[in-house]
Amino acid sequence: MRIIFFIGIVDLLLSTIGYLYYRHNLPWGRSSWFTLAYLLLTLNAIVSRALSPTLPHFLVKLSAWAEGLWVAFGYYTLLFALVHFVLWLIFKLLPFTLPLDKIAMVTLVASCLTVTFGSLRAFTPVVRTEHIVTSKLPAGTSYRLALISDVHLGRILGRSYAEKLVQRINQLEPDAVLIAGDLIDERITYVEEENSLAALAKLNAPKGVYLAFGNHEYIDNPALWHKMVQANGIKVLRDASTVIDGRLKLTGLNDYSRNRDLSSLKALAWENDKYYSILIDHQPRKMETAAAEGYDLYLSGHTHTGQLFPNRQVTKRMYQLDYGRRDFGKLIAITSSGYGFWGPPVRTEAAPEIVLIELNGK
Repeated sequence: MRIIFFIGIVDLLLSTIGYLYYRHNLPWGRSSWFTLAYLLLTLNAIVSRALSPTLPHFLVKLSAWAEGLWVAFGYYTLLFALVHFVLWLIFKLLPFTLPLDKIAMVTLVASCLTVTFGSLRAFTPVVRTEHIVTSKLPAGTSYRLALISDVHLGRILGRSYAEKLVQRINQLEPDAVLIAGDLIDERITYVEEENSLAALAKLNAPKGVYLAFGNHEYIDNPALWHKMVQANGIKVLRDASTVIDGRLKLTGLNDYSRNRDLSSLKALAWENDKYYSILIDHQPRKMETAAAEGYDLYLSGHTHTGQLFPNRQVTKRMYQLDYGRRDFGKLIAITSSGYGFWGPPVRTEAAPEIVLIELNGK
């Protein structure tokens, strides 16, 4: 409820700022139809996440789409309005008068175009390939690992979305699929209504499909979600390890929101020198310690690379590696931009992705 309340306040603030901006600067901003449209979209944004899951699913989905696009529109209206304000301050010192209505129209059009671009980008995933060669595996040994994170199945992203994801992964012919958290978005009910998990049961991965819990796995009945995921052929690793082929050791940590200390990471470092040791940790926060404990590969997600430009300027400073690949001593760390999205169905930072890791021995 606290999350819903906070998001509702943010939605209200963005909508209020946008309405006042357009009302002040556009000739038709004071019209009754404009006010009514803004009011209805704002009310939907505020109450959308609190709608009863017993409502017809298509209404919940429609409301979620409208909320997400509206929030993104409000966000970019705010950013462009700030640019407008800076220009106004500069031109106050010059013998020129700014055409406020024309600049406001540019803001409106730019906001709409940015949201449209971001929405198209959000549903146009890419495959990023990472090549790793290690002496911990015998020469001629190879594994293809498909890494995904932040799928966020829920109100907007359902069965058809999951089926397309499975199709794309299966085309890569991975040996194993690794899910670095946030497979679900919010309520389990939304996933149940579309039976979205059933699509993931069709993943073709002879070495298995594995999930480490993210923060969203704990929003709604994590014990039930754990059971549902495993019933669809996905092995859950919550502060647990498993060994594949006697060569790969795969460890999944509980999310940082439930596991802030380093004790489980250290306790699970047994025989890291014996295996090629892969650590799945939803939030990219423990890489230096993982390197010190002898892990070889650290896989994470969570950041979405900020999702909406220019938010990556924040995530770069929040995390040790908010996106891409980086070495921490002998440890290779890979952070994915994620496959889905949270909130707005819009991505104007890095594109959604599947990371294909080609692991070869030497």
